[in-house]
Amino acid sequence: MTTRLLLIGYNDGVLAALDGALPAVEVVVLEERDLWDAKGLAAKAAKHSCLAEVVFGRYQQDEQFLEVVAGLSDVDAVAPGLEYAVVAAAQAAEQLGRPGAGVKAATVLRDKLLLRETTTAAGMPGPAFREVLSAADIAEFCGGQPCVVKPAGRQASLGVVLLDAGADVEAAWRECAGADEGNQLAKRPMHWRYLVEDRLVGTEFSTECLVSRGEVVFLNVTAKRTAPGPRPVEVGHVVPGDDGDLTPWTDAAAQLVAAVGFDSGILHAEWVLTESGPVLIECAGRPPGDKIMDLIDLAYETNLTEHWLRLLAGADTAAPLKAVGGAAIRFLAGGPGVIDAVEGVDAAGTMPGVRRVDVLCKAGDRIADLRSSWDRVGSVITVGDTAEQAEHRAVEAARTVVVRLA
Repeated sequence: MTTRLLLIGYNDGVLAALDGALPAVEVVVLEERDLWDAKGLAAKAAKHSCLAEVVFGRYQQDEQFLEVVAGLSDVDAVAPGLEYAVVAAAQAAEQLGRPGAGVKAATVLRDKLLLRETTTAAGMPGPAFREVLSAADIAEFCGGQPCVVKPAGRQASLGVVLLDAGADVEAAWRECAGADEGNQLAKRPMHWRYLVEDRLVGTEFSTECLVSRGEVVFLNVTAKRTAPGPRPVEVGHVVPGDDGDLTPWTDAAAQLVAAVGFDSGILHAEWVLTESGPVLIECAGRPPGDKIMDLIDLAYETNLTEHWLRLLAGADTAAPLKAVGGAAIRFLAGGPGVIDAVEGVDAAGTMPGVRRVDVLCKAGDRIADLRSSWDRVGSVITVGDTAEQAEHRAVEAARTVVVRLA
């Protein structure tokens, strides 16, 4: 029996994971018209056999898309493909009577200020924080001490700035409030909020959970590697990232699910592991980016997207409980400047454990300094008998790819 999925926000990884799924899946993608054109998504979409239909509607800080959803029939499941579609997917699921995050939970997850307020009220540990409207607000909060300033509702580490003691708060505020995503946003005015919070000290991890009716039925821990300095852009991920004891992570995930009232779907939460346990950084009610889903599939020998879809269609799922190997990704960067050549791609592809080498830029392209995930120029994915071996292979393969600037 064919499952018909409404995917709000085009996600190439989701479509790739569902191509050839058994039983078959038909995907209806709902996207913003100007994003569809600006990103050249028609050419990408044509490669996917599971894509049945594309419809257009405004869902980024807009509810016009619900008129489009009302005209759809035989939708078995609704899923967010992108961060900016999380609330829209919850609204559409509610309108169609399908399982989903719940509108209230989705709204909390889309606003880091609301999330801090909600988890703090639920008794979860977290840093001191406040909303800020200016550099003066940041200075008043941090008093010259280390802090983090970030947009409350953006994605991909965009506009996140780590401030050391005595840092230039004016420059940090300009960078945070002036963050630009180009064609990731619809071309109309948007409203943003900003916050500052104390710096957390510890190693960063993320958890990827499938949640069914408020119960965590699958949990993976991903070890995160971030760039040094004031912009903590992720430069790599390793799966599985736990030390074999999942108890602190399952407890933290269950607390989070209960605090926000999340019903059904997938949660991608980011944490700092402190001496007293995991402390939440932020959480997204959608699949993780950065090809973490690919890493989970490789390490667990599964297709997590299919399990997620079955859950959203109201069926039981039996996601694997334990990884059978390791998988890792290392991102490529090389800016700022104009690319003269990208060398070593073929050599990297033949190295032990390498599954994919993706280069997103070519000679003549101008690339920026590493300020957000959008500034990375490619990635290498590897596997190994262990997570440690997979990461070592990823690091070595990434070193083989050299981005030369003119």
